[in-house]
Amino acid sequence: MEGSIVSRKQLPRATEMHVAAHETRPRMRRPLPEPMDTQAPIHQLLTTIARRKWFLLAMVALGGVLAGLAGLAVPVGYEASTQVILDAPSRNGPAGAEPASEMLDASIDDNITMLLSQGNLRRVMAALRKTEAGSTTEQGDAGTGNSRPNPARGDRPNLRSFADGLLGGILPQSKPDAADAAELKALRKGMRVGQELRSRVISIGFTDPDPARAAMVANTFAQSYIDDLAKRRQAADRVELTSIVAALPGVQRDLAAATDRLEKYRLSHGAIDQGAADNAAKETAELSQQISLSKADLSATESRLRRIQELRKEGASVASLAQAIGSPVLAELAARQANDAADKNLRDAINREIEQATARIAAEASIYRAQIAALESRKDVLDAVVADTAGRLSGLRALEPQVSILTQRYNQLLTQQQELIRRIATPSAGVSVLSAAWPPTNPKTLSPIFLIPPGMVVFGLLGGVFVVIRNRLDQTLRGEAETEAALGVPCLGLIPQAPTMHAKRLKQLVLAQQRSRYSRAVTSLLIAAAPKQAGDRSSHVILVTSSVQDDGKTELAWSLALAATRLGGRVLFLDLDRTGARLTNEFLDEFKALKPHFFFGDYVSERCALRDAIAGMPEIGIDFMALAPSEDLLALLSTADSSLFTDELHSIYSVVIINGPVGLGGPEAGLLTGWADAVLFAVRWGRTRRSMARGVLETLASDASVSVPVGSVLTQVNLKKHASYQFGDSADLLLEEPS
Repeated sequence: MEGSIVSRKQLPRATEMHVAAHETRPRMRRPLPEPMDTQAPIHQLLTTIARRKWFLLAMVALGGVLAGLAGLAVPVGYEASTQVILDAPSRNGPAGAEPASEMLDASIDDNITMLLSQGNLRRVMAALRKTEAGSTTEQGDAGTGNSRPNPARGDRPNLRSFADGLLGGILPQSKPDAADAAELKALRKGMRVGQELRSRVISIGFTDPDPARAAMVANTFAQSYIDDLAKRRQAADRVELTSIVAALPGVQRDLAAATDRLEKYRLSHGAIDQGAADNAAKETAELSQQISLSKADLSATESRLRRIQELRKEGASVASLAQAIGSPVLAELAARQANDAADKNLRDAINREIEQATARIAAEASIYRAQIAALESRKDVLDAVVADTAGRLSGLRALEPQVSILTQRYNQLLTQQQELIRRIATPSAGVSVLSAAWPPTNPKTLSPIFLIPPGMVVFGLLGGVFVVIRNRLDQTLRGEAETEAALGVPCLGLIPQAPTMHAKRLKQLVLAQQRSRYSRAVTSLLIAAAPKQAGDRSSHVILVTSSVQDDGKTELAWSLALAATRLGGRVLFLDLDRTGARLTNEFLDEFKALKPHFFFGDYVSERCALRDAIAGMPEIGIDFMALAPSEDLLALLSTADSSLFTDELHSIYSVVIINGPVGLGGPEAGLLTGWADAVLFAVRWGRTRRSMARGVLETLASDASVSVPVGSVLTQVNLKKHASYQFGDSADLLLEEPS
């Protein structure tokens, strides 16, 4: 009754798989091994590093090579250092003055700040340009010796000028300020200024690939700062000397008048001591001193105002006016005008600043005049009091302190005048060069060989971090335990990777080499999926599916069919996957199978008997049935009653292997679960993403009309790499050679 369509409903099944029918969830039941010890995190880390040791060694070697190349690429830098020393702070000060150590610290900080200021850097840059321009001119004169152009060198500047002009017409030219800013940045980057321990010595260092230029820049930096500081102090001394010279005649006249009054009083009254007269005379003398100082300030202010007016009449430069006025804002405007002389707004700002500064100086002179008038008025009152007191009390002592104070003030002004004249004649900056820089012989930068060990360590750590992160982010499946945990179904085994996968080689691996790792793995998987007790003649329909075609589903299905021939009974290979036709066609061509006149669709639609839709492969003992290229599998499965056909298949075949479509191709795989007694889900080792496999399994479970046990299989496993993970699963048994 094998091929009868009429009696198909009456054919009994050999044996029902009651275990599968009572499964509450699609799980494959199999004996579980002893629970494995969970690997400690440190053990997992060491295993991961040991597995990727060659990559880490390559990273270490790459780090050493790159560090060496980087060291060779970085230009050798030579640092020249100039040492300057500050004058010791004076200890002769008022009672509340700061200690000498604090004064030294403040002076050190001030000098370091001024050394690194923008103005000092610009002065150094200008001095360096002059020095380098002079040296270039001297070298050019010494090298040429005549006015003829050098054929070997004379054409290059012309070509560069032509190229610069051509590029300047196409591209926008950069402003001069940008070039100055870049040069200032390079100067600041190579400069180092710092205090030597706790001493009065400041070290000024500069790093440059040329030792001679490094020494020249360091010396120029120190000398430029010292010269500028000396000029500033000299200018301040000159201003102070002018005010003292202006105040000396007034103090001299006051002293002469006071002396004359004292002598007259002595001649007329004699010497009488009185406290009130002394106090009045002392206050009068102090007022006289204040008047003298105010007059001196007024004289200096008027002199300064006249100087400014004379400079404006003469049409002096803005820089000269800024120096005479003493305005930092005007000095900055003058510097900006030097770079951009055509800016009208800048000229207006300069004129406004000059007018405002002149007005301020004039207002200051008016304030001094009002102050002098008030002081003189007060002095007149006190003079009247002193005169009255002297007349009534014969206050000889009222005149003596005045003479003494004026004498002391006059002598002090003379001493200051002499000191200022000496300082102006020999200006001192308060800072001097202690040790000039010489071209260094030893480079500051490290040798490239010293960079290799740090580079190797850094790249080794980066490689280790990359390996750990990559291992953490790996979403593929490799071990049986993690496959079961990720997919929620038992993992029935691992199928080793075969060197070449074609029909003849597959038959040889499974049937001819029965003790090979591949044959043992496939046979064990078949026994786990379709267990057969002694004397039990039950048959099994096994559906093989996967997420995508590259997961090795078709190879697994043919391997199971070949292994099933060793168990005895008839084996049917039902190919319902159009995407994996290469290996199937090889089996059909290799083992001389005659193509049937009918297909699976004809059999399901009851247009033919089972024997008419089957092609025999006597050489390997497998019957073959396929789906026609034009047939719609979804329509066939949705309209056919699977129990009618599976009963007939169970009655004839001991094992039926269904090579089903991939899970991502549509719902056909889910409908085929009703035809199978067990479902094997192929997962490619180290390739299939667990999220995709989990999603396909959930689709199969939701589409199944009955509860069918499902198990996963890891395919194309690289046993040597798998052993390096140290999972401790069935792959270790496959690696052991049978005795």
